Amino acid sequence: MERMIGKSEYKAMSMTAAVLGGGAWGTALACVEASGFARVNLFTLETAAAEEITRFRRNSRYLDDAPVPWRVFATTSLECALAGVDCVIVAVPSHASREVARRTLKLIGHQVPVILATKGMEHGTGLLSLEVWRREIAALGGNHRSRHRDPLVLSGPNLAREIARGMPAVSCLAGTDAARVRSAIELLEREGFTLVACGDPLGVQAAGALKNVYAIGCGLGKALGWGDNVMAAMVWRGLEETGRFAGALGGEPSTVTTPAGVGDFLATCTSPLSRNHDLGRALGGLRGQDEGVRGVREGARTAGEALRRARGLRVDMPLLEAVSSVLDGVRKPEAVLAAAC
Repeated sequence: MERMIGKSEYKAMSMTAAVLGGGAWGTALACVEASGFARVNLFTLETAAAEEITRFRRNSRYLDDAPVPWRVFATTSLECALAGVDCVIVAVPSHASREVARRTLKLIGHQVPVILATKGMEHGTGLLSLEVWRREIAALGGNHRSRHRDPLVLSGPNLAREIARGMPAVSCLAGTDAARVRSAIELLEREGFTLVACGDPLGVQAAGALKNVYAIGCGLGKALGWGDNVMAAMVWRGLEETGRFAGALGGEPSTVTTPAGVGDFLATCTSPLSRNHDLGRALGGLRGQDEGVRGVREGARTAGEALRRARGLRVDMPLLEAVSSVLDGVRKPEAVLAAAC
């Protein structure tokens, strides 16, 4: 991993970006990127959210009263969101990745860079978002397949509520082509939003998906009063298991030492702003299921898929298995404690 040069001076003020996904993370990305583009089109399936952003410059369902910049234009039409764009950032839930990939590839030029910010696994296949996109590109016929380039991956400590309010953050931008990664960093890096280059997009996506599962375990431990030492043990065990999983996928186990690994784990597994940590606290009875941080909790969807894929790859992941079994109601919470310590 390399630390990239300075803040971006890229002349993007005449360019248009599209952010696909109007939840907490997608809206936060649209907010932070609005300072560097003439226009940011934010695609959402929620009509009420699009109308609220347009009229009141808020997306209160996900980000309370965080202001949405005037350069962000919300739409429920994917065709309108992608018309004439120079860059596409994808932040849809993992279950929507394939449909969005299929439709997007037909609507954009092959030269338009795609950056995947989705963190999760596809239901039924256990594929990461990058793997889904690669398969959809491969399914294109003839010249279309060869012309569309591999998407890049964005991940890291990304607590959406902080980023939406302009608080400082560091994230990884990953891809196998170092020159393309550098160009994308110049395009997307902002004051207070530092991007670090990484050459392992699969490892980065594996960490981004799995940390959500371990965050549920940490939230459960918080609710049941297991203490900070157990929390630290779960983070360590989770990083260890994630490194093995990433290596089995063809990624680099050492990617867990990057901001997309240990950085994202620390934020997601310990912060009260984390949706998945919040779900764990709810499972432990610290609050009601209908209270707390709003938005998609990818960890609940990812746990079973990750476990099935790990078994297929013959990767031993006892803590992942314990969290998954508790989510399924098969085992008691103490199974997570036993797997951690």
